[in-house]
Amino acid sequence: PTLPPGPLTIVALGDSLTEGDCDDSGAGYPGRLETLVDTVRAGSRIQNLGRSGWSTTDLINGVNGNPSELAQAVAAHPDVALVWIGSNNLWNLYEYGPEPMTFEAEQSDLVAYSAGIDTILRRLTGGGASVFIALLDDQSKRPMVADPNPTEPALPATTTADLARMSDHIKAYNDIIRNWAVKYGAVTVDFYDTSIFTTAATLCSDGNHPNAAGYDRVAQIWFEALRPEL
Repeated sequence: PTLPPGPLTIVALGDSLTEGDCDDSGAGYPGRLETLVDTVRAGSRIQNLGRSGWSTTDLINGVNGNPSELAQAVAAHPDVALVWIGSNNLWNLYEYGPEPMTFEAEQSDLVAYSAGIDTILRRLTGGGASVFIALLDDQSKRPMVADPNPTEPALPATTTADLARMSDHIKAYNDIIRNWAVKYGAVTVDFYDTSIFTTAATLCSDGNHPNAAGYDRVAQIWFEALRPEL
């Protein structure tokens, strides 16, 4: 990406990891990242469009009367768009999909996810934004599901067999992200090779979202990806 000089307009699209669930400050990673970017590009602003619980389809179309993140992002004419989406696609597939899970359901999901990432990147880059898109962590290893509360599991229909399949499915999601990123000239940001979601020091008590220290690290990873272009 080639960014214009001066302050940048940045939008962050995604789910609860972007909105900032479990962060008492309310800043999430976008607020922290704005502070980091401002040290290099004074006056830069990040608009946080993230919505807890949203999938790629929700991000594109909006849901329950809430407007599309994608439409809002394009309307903002950003210099940079940050995309981190797919976690809820996975939770929904393995919690509410067929039991036992089928190959056909997984393949249908991959087709839908690929179409969603294509649409998101096409519209953002078509609007002139330089796009940075996250590779997903292996959320089957997050304590919420890897070591669930036995009396009140958060996702009771997601079995041990589902988690093994989810781990492989995430790799397929990341391959999709990489392939579309190449086509649209987007930069991938690696959250697959991170311990943020498995280390107590950076993880919220829900075993699913980062805590304040975790969001600090998340913001730093985004900044490290952006820094060469600033």
